[in-house]
Amino acid sequence: MDLLPTDEQNEITNTVRTQLAADFELNDLAERDWSASVLDGDIWQRCAELGWFALGLSEADGGVGYGLPEEVLLFEQLGRHATPGPFLATVLAAHVAAAAGESDLVAAILGGTARVALAEVEATPVSTAGALSGGAAPGGESTTRLRVTDFGGADLLLVLDGASAILVNAEGLEFSADTSFDPLVPLAVAAVDLSGERVVCDVNDELVALRATVLTAAELAGMAAATTDQSVEYAKDREQFGRPVGSFQAVKHRCADMAVRADAALQLTRLAALAVAGGHDDATFQAESARLVATDAAVTNAETNVQNHGGIGFTYEHSAHRYVTRARMRAATAGNRSSHCADLLAAPSPS
Repeated sequence: MDLLPTDEQNEITNTVRTQLAADFELNDLAERDWSASVLDGDIWQRCAELGWFALGLSEADGGVGYGLPEEVLLFEQLGRHATPGPFLATVLAAHVAAAAGESDLVAAILGGTARVALAEVEATPVSTAGALSGGAAPGGESTTRLRVTDFGGADLLLVLDGASAILVNAEGLEFSADTSFDPLVPLAVAAVDLSGERVVCDVNDELVALRATVLTAAELAGMAAATTDQSVEYAKDREQFGRPVGSFQAVKHRCADMAVRADAALQLTRLAALAVAGGHDDATFQAESARLVATDAAVTNAETNVQNHGGIGFTYEHSAHRYVTRARMRAATAGNRSSHCADLLAAPSPS
């Protein structure tokens, strides 16, 4: 199986990389730390016009007509730039709306006019009396407690719960802001009736969950690659005792280990994308393997990157800490290590 990108795919990567460098410089975004909405409308609209949200959706559904492998290349670059914003929720929501036959909703999502936040079930359903809003629910309605990321300005919530994906109208919902590990990933909790009138559409399709797993793995793999590059460049430029610190065995061995972890994560994620897109029997195994390897690579490399930078790596002004917090946040997005380990163990292994 050929895992090398084609010339056309390389062009996609280069275009995304150029735009991210222009619009998502982390030092410029730092002024939005701890804000409920980290992206302004102009930037989000530009992403929509570039077709990023539509990249993997078929032309019949209003998309660009590529597939999951191309979406993976996009998310690798998002990870490399530690890009904030509800990209995962938006891309997945477009697929969910298309599967439900909601063409107008697809157009709104792809056009950037309908903002989508990612929501995951945090606890078992509880009565409204025990929910965030307090008070008794008329008729004994039940609500589900959700953890919501990028909730600021959201028109819709994409609720992921196993193979189930539900789009919920977020208008008028009460969000209770929660402390986020990443200052550029706003976090809140909300209580929602997932069987009520707020439900816009829902699908039960394992492919949605697998797509979420692979795209999250791609973003994590991109972070692992970015922190490797940061460490290598610093090791070449920083001198100690008249020599580049990269010439010292301890530093160069750490950088080499980072490169191996990053490459393994990137290649496994691309393999998983091809397996899922091709409907292979081992698609779940490959997706879960990629997610776990990419998670470990992103978290370990981010922490090692801080160590390689020495004193400056611990400062708030340097971007090294951004990858630490983002890797930790994404490690708990669309499932966590325990849930993905369980899914991997339950998946049919390659024959």
